[in-house]
Amino acid sequence: MFTALRIGTLYFGSSFLTANWLTRMPDLLAHLGVDKATMGLALFLGPVGALVTAPIAGPLMDRFAAARVGVWGLVLAALMLLGIGLAGHWTVLAVVLFFAGAGNTLFEIGGNAGVQRLEATTGGKYMAQCHGYWSLGFVTGALSAGLFGQLGVPLVWHLAAMAALGVVGCAGIAWLLPRPMYERVARPAGTAKPPLFTLPSVGLIGLCIMATGVTLAEGAVYDWGTLFLREQLQPGPFWTSVAYGTFPLTMFVGRVAGDWFRARYRASSIVRVCATTTAIGLIGFIFSSHIVVSGLSLALMGVGVSLVMPIGVAAAGDKPGDAARNVAAMSMIITAIFLLAPPGVGFVAEHFGLTAAFLLMLPFVAASGVFAREADPPVCDLAGQQKMIGEPAAVGATNTSTT
Repeated sequence: MFTALRIGTLYFGSSFLTANWLTRMPDLLAHLGVDKATMGLALFLGPVGALVTAPIAGPLMDRFAAARVGVWGLVLAALMLLGIGLAGHWTVLAVVLFFAGAGNTLFEIGGNAGVQRLEATTGGKYMAQCHGYWSLGFVTGALSAGLFGQLGVPLVWHLAAMAALGVVGCAGIAWLLPRPMYERVARPAGTAKPPLFTLPSVGLIGLCIMATGVTLAEGAVYDWGTLFLREQLQPGPFWTSVAYGTFPLTMFVGRVAGDWFRARYRASSIVRVCATTTAIGLIGFIFSSHIVVSGLSLALMGVGVSLVMPIGVAAAGDKPGDAARNVAAMSMIITAIFLLAPPGVGFVAEHFGLTAAFLLMLPFVAASGVFAREADPPVCDLAGQQKMIGEPAAVGATNTSTT
């Protein structure tokens, strides 16, 4: 658990910084004086930055090791918080979010590949817990932003303080990460370098669809959840952040308990339960008439989305080929799908309201349940029993497990 805590600081830092600006989305809209559709266009550049960066993450890890790539990515994302606070026009914000997306992608791929390397070296189980610390960081960041907003701290000073804290914190995080995460993968002599981008197998595409369905709803809540609460129920900034914070809090609990469930149930069964729970929570959130009901609905939704992405990435790591490249390829595919999500949600919200935009997420959540079987290993792999995240790989297999 201590090792997971050390690695978890990297994941905690990423989500803490992200939550501090996303929670103040209503203030950012007011500061820029733009509508939801325009903000959706600005948010569009974040996934573009991620998409452009994902192919180079593998070569960077080959040269500098996974942990360094992950920490450098977090430094870049932290610096972009200052840019978000200083942006005076939505086009400037879009450029800043491009680089923020690049930084977050480097963190995500570097961190996950580093943890996979540690698991392969030690046989320990860390991936689900690390994702749990990401969720805990989002809770803390949302509450932090709520306090800053409630106290009336200007957005630029708030985000400038978080950027400085993030850059300084990265020095401590780099020192805490275990040594195996800094080891470069030694390739046998005479082995050709893997390609810049690994084309996904058919099975990986199915995994991407499975993970994307629930994760689109998760992203919609992260991007637009606080604005929806403020528009529909009009609570204060602090109580908005409290209700918003229940979502990543229960996600943290679900991920901490994830290894226990995955040791006892098939991955496809867990994904179906998660998709159903997410749909129920999303419906409750959309039609809530009180902030307490909204908080409880988001809590239920947090449980639902908690394990779908870790399960998907763990299954991707078990596919033939280089595990780190598989994770990078999966991240790139999912990011490409997400390109249309922010402007799409923003367009629907502007013309038909945020309620319609959130209802649009329900068919995608259902798709996760439909493609749940893609998460199961081959029948010949451990007699069809899904391995836990981080369990030592079976002969001829590799384990890994992103946000």
